[in-house]
Amino acid sequence: MGDPKPTRAQGDLAETLELLLDKGVVVNADIAVSVGDTELLGIELRAAIASFETAAEYGLEFPTGTDMERVQSKADHSSENSVQPSPEDPKEAPHQSVNQSAKEEQTSSQDGE
Repeated sequence: MGDPKPTRAQGDLAETLELLLDKGVVVNADIAVSVGDTELLGIELRAAIASFETAAEYGLEFPTGTDMERVQSKADHSSENSVQPSPEDPKEAPHQSVNQSAKEEQTSSQDGE
């Protein structure tokens, strides 16, 4: 009987990466290499891995030159983003402006009726 080989679905890596960027990951490590009582190498690692939108939601600092207005608008949009099922016919899909939330759209559509 042959040894079973490990298998991996095609989407696993992409899904994992998307989850990591969406939720964020913090790596905090202290590494020391010593011989006897003498420390030869010391490394302190502090890293946060996240999408810009997730980092903005948690208030992380960004490098100079980052377009903060764009990052903040993306973070605001993703926090108020609600998933709505799309209709089968694209002609019947509700139209939403870029700066209009789903609640504002519902209010404006009710006012127009």
